[in-house]
Order: sequence, then C-alpha cells, then structure tokens
Amino acid sequence: MIRSPAAVVFALALPLAGGCAAARSAGAPVPRAGVPSAFTDTSIEIPALPRSAEEFIALRDQLAGTPRGGAAMFVTAMILYVQNEKLGLECLTISVDQDMLVDGDKGYRNKQLRNAALSSLKSNLGPRPYLPNSYVDGTSPDNGYALPSGPLKIRFKTEEDHGDRSKVFVYCSGADTARPIALKVNDKGAWKAWEWSSLEVGIRKPTVVKDDPF
Repeated sequence: MIRSPAAVVFALALPLAGGCAAARSAGAPVPRAGVPSAFTDTSIEIPALPRSAEEFIALRDQLAGTPRGGAAMFVTAMILYVQNEKLGLECLTISVDQDMLVDGDKGYRNKQLRNAALSSLKSNLGPRPYLPNSYVDGTSPDNGYALPSGPLKIRFKTEEDHGDRSKVFVYCSGADTARPIALKVNDKGAWKAWEWSSLEVGIRKPTVVKDDPF
C-alpha cells in the first residue's frame, strides 16, 4: 500500500485517539458518547491530493477515525472528481457508507455509487467544477476558487455526535453558512459519508476578470 507523502496535521492539535488503526485492532467501531457536541473553528489539513486510490486509502486510514476526518476525505474525493473523474469516482466510492453503493464498474473494486448519486454529481459538479474547492480554506470567488499551494485546510464549524452517526458542518467560501454532511462509522472504525446533498448545492459564481486588450 502506498503511504501518503506527508503526515496528516490536525489544526489546534486535535488528537487521533480512537482512529481507524486502533479501531481495527480492537475489532469494533470507535466508542461514541452519543451526546451532541459542538466546537468552533477546527480544521484538518490534507498534505497533498492523493494520486491514486491506494494513496487515498492510506490517507483515509490516518484521517477517518473521526467524523471530521471522514468528512475531509469526502471533500478530497469531490475535488479529485472534478480534476480526474475516474480517480474521483474511485475515491468517492471508498469514502461513502456501504449502503450508498451498488455493484458496478464506475467506482472501486466492482462497487460504485448509486445511479442517483452519480447523476447528481454530474449535474451539480459538471457545470460547477469550482464547487468542491470552496470547502478549502483560502479559496474565494475573487480568486476563482483556486486551490492554495501546499497543504489544503478544511475547516469545520460544529459537530453533532449521535453514537455511530455524526453530522459535521463544513465551512464554504462561496456561501454564508457552513454546510452539513452526515456520516456513519463502519465496523473498522472509519467514518464514511451517507448524506452529503448540501455539499452539492450551488455557490457564488467565481469572479471573471477580462483582460483589456488595449
């Protein structure tokens, strides 16, 4: 398995306690308190965009032991989707709950997103390839939602903890409010997306600056 090119950095020194590796060794999902919780302005950094499904899985194994990490992986998969549809579909397949998958060859290892989800991605992200970038800190309509150089920081406003399910709210540079994504934890302790429709909603259009020819 290819390892990610750099260590994953958690802003504000968020720990990786109860991560995927620990959950796998215990053979059970990460214990959750089951009590709604809230926090403000925490973030997770993606060292570099994965170049293959194997690199994506390696990064997922480091990050997705928390709901915020699972959400960050889904956002990363969305960014990859608009850059490279085949790789993006592989990574999206890896990052979503198994109940959202069906048999097929438009994903990873003979599994793919449900047809409705595939159609939604195409219709919502196809004409707006800049949309996934808006969930990365440092992007804006004024810079065309261009990704910053170096690590990509994904910021989260709040989290609602409900045992083996969680909802986190992702900051969006093209909207006035943070947007929710719902996740479930699997039997290996990895958090995966199962409802993300709000992340596909339109945002402010990027500013288009025309060059004056004279």
